[in-house]
Amino acid sequence: MKFTREISEGLYTIHAYSPDRVVLNSPAAHDNRDEEGRIALRQSFIVSPEQLLPEWGATSLAQLQTEDLQPIQEMAPEIFLLGTGSSLQFPDKELLAAMIELGMGYEVMNSPAACRTYNILAGEGRQVAAAIILEK
Repeated sequence: MKFTREISEGLYTIHAYSPDRVVLNSPAAHDNRDEEGRIALRQSFIVSPEQLLPEWGATSLAQLQTEDLQPIQEMAPEIFLLGTGSSLQFPDKELLAAMIELGMGYEVMNSPAACRTYNILAGEGRQVAAAIILEK
């Protein structure tokens, strides 16, 4: 296993991942932040280094609709990552077309890989957003 330095000062970063729970380092005060400055999420979410949307409606790739991409478009990252759950799945062609129409780079990967990639890109100072599907 390769370790990387955790960069959390002033940024949302992902501290830990499991199929039904993700723990984020939080740069700002939140109601559900623990004493170490972390937030545990148990449902799908969207995160960028500066912003967290803790209640994203998608619970599976099959359920994901074009309108679910609107928050990502509003964040305007240069690249967004779609974490599809514990296994890699590809969106249907209509959703892929909608992702292309956003006009930004994207990658589809399983959620653990999306979490790791998000941290690397955020640590490099890239404008990245990750939409992570957590399984219920």
